[in-house]
Amino acid sequence: MRRHTIQAGPATCSPETTAELHRRARPLFAAVALIAVALVAASAARANFVATATDPAGDSSDPSPGRDITAVGLSYDRRSGNLIGGIRLSGEPSHETRAFVSLFAGIRTSSGCNGYPAAGFGSYSDEFGASWIRLDDAAGNGPRGEADKRGYLADIQEFEVSDRQLAGRRLDCVIATLTEPGNPANVYDAVGPILLVGRPALSLRLRGVSRTFGAGRPRRIKLTLTNGGDAPTGRVRLKFSRARGLAIKTKTRMLRSIAPRQRKTVTATVTLSQRARSTTDLKVTATAGRLVAREETNLHIRKPTKPGGGGGGGDGTSRTCVRYQADLSGESGGSLILVPC
Repeated sequence: MRRHTIQAGPATCSPETTAELHRRARPLFAAVALIAVALVAASAARANFVATATDPAGDSSDPSPGRDITAVGLSYDRRSGNLIGGIRLSGEPSHETRAFVSLFAGIRTSSGCNGYPAAGFGSYSDEFGASWIRLDDAAGNGPRGEADKRGYLADIQEFEVSDRQLAGRRLDCVIATLTEPGNPANVYDAVGPILLVGRPALSLRLRGVSRTFGAGRPRRIKLTLTNGGDAPTGRVRLKFSRARGLAIKTKTRMLRSIAPRQRKTVTATVTLSQRARSTTDLKVTATAGRLVAREETNLHIRKPTKPGGGGGGGDGTSRTCVRYQADLSGESGGSLILVPC
């Protein structure tokens, strides 16, 4: 029996973990195969922590391609309890070459990724369904339930669950194993421990925006950038949209990295001139590496109205004026008529 290790430390999996998942794994209805479970790579945008690794083909203790792991991925959102994982096999499994799949996030110890708490998935490679389990201790205590699975008898098998009972766990490593059904001591292939790395998250909010501007009158607005993730954002660049009659002044458009769970506020001065349209779109984009946050609002300008003609004449803005004309026939006292000004 061989175990392949990625990064430092031996890849180990608690016997209680694998045995419990073997016992708890139950197939879901066949319709589960049609559920659109997001790929691990695509889930990174909403995940706090992500772990990915590749593994050489052909290093399994069994020659069957369906019992050989070549890639592993897992993402974890600590706030929502959303857990998404997946493995890629060297080839498609069959009922004859089935294996029990265990994909877990846990705590690193001196002997591998087998500390508690831990949370993950278990499923047979030739079944539709999967189970999730949260292990709070070596005795196997903790909640569990059914998870969505995609990849029946496929070389790529994906799992997902979102449950508040999985939220708030400080997990830092991932391990994946393929074992003989009914005999967790016989490990075909294992990958890990893989570091579960925190990811940053960037959001942007505009505050203090006046909906109506006087022409030429500057107004201050505040931009609040928040890193709701678990790693620094890196340098943040601000970009403002351009529009006719729109002028924006700010002291900085490049910000230092924002630490996890921290925010920064930037003040900008916005002016709309007489040239501006009655409604102007203000768009602000913040980028930090691959992170992108956008905010948009409408600015309305208040322009003075042009006075019209009337009474005794015009001021050049009207082409007609009202005049009184006497009735020389004597039949009436006279009338009001429009004449060129």
